[in-house]
Amino acid sequence: MIIIPLGTNGFFPSFSRHTACYVIPYKKTLIILDAGSGLFRFAEPEAKKLLKSVDHIDLFLSHYHLDHTFGFYAVFNLFKGKKVTVYGMEERKIFKELMKMNSFPVNYDKVFSNFSWKKLDKEQKVGDYIVKTRKQYHRGEGSLGLRFEFPDKKILSYITDSEPNEESIRFVKGSNLLLHEHEMILKEKEEKMKKLEDFISNGHVTTKGAALIAKEAGVKKLVLIHNNPFAPDEKLESASALASSIFKESHLARDLHPIIF
Repeated sequence: MIIIPLGTNGFFPSFSRHTACYVIPYKKTLIILDAGSGLFRFAEPEAKKLLKSVDHIDLFLSHYHLDHTFGFYAVFNLFKGKKVTVYGMEERKIFKELMKMNSFPVNYDKVFSNFSWKKLDKEQKVGDYIVKTRKQYHRGEGSLGLRFEFPDKKILSYITDSEPNEESIRFVKGSNLLLHEHEMILKEKEEKMKKLEDFISNGHVTTKGAALIAKEAGVKKLVLIHNNPFAPDEKLESASALASSIFKESHLARDLHPIIF
């Protein structure tokens, strides 16, 4: 199986990197994780061709911050003619509230007529694969950790805007691929962190924290996501090297670079 990062940044786009959006071509379906500005890549040839062979899109939202949902500003145009199911913490019609502020000049119910909205349970079957969720603490609002279990026994876990703890380790245990956020911090600051729960900064798990979770959970591959938008590629590479020194199979997510798992 492959997953294609369309956006690997957190916060805002920079250095040719969009914000959170990852796509898995799966049979006649596209599974999409988050809808940040990376979703706009479906207007471009490389991502647009992924739509040709599918008739349904399953779109999973970890939470509702703009760096994970801004793609809804154009998604209705990009996914015309496709049946789209949006899964999240609630049955929330993303951006509908912006119409009242004159910030989203569309007839919402009309342009989103091919969309349906579903609340995620702790565990549910979607088509022939299983999705498990875990409520995470993030800046008081919360987010969802997502775990996908496929019929061929492949497991993908997606953790962003989270916190480092034993519960997170248990949730991702045995994953073939762990996509995990990482917050880059000063080496001197991270050296003072001792317990797993200490490896958090600005509401995000640190790079070292992500690697420790991957190691303890026995995952096969860790890919670091939610990249710092202020960091050029060379700084991200050094963060990836730090993670690799703790967990050998650590890699850095790059926009439009497919990941095999």
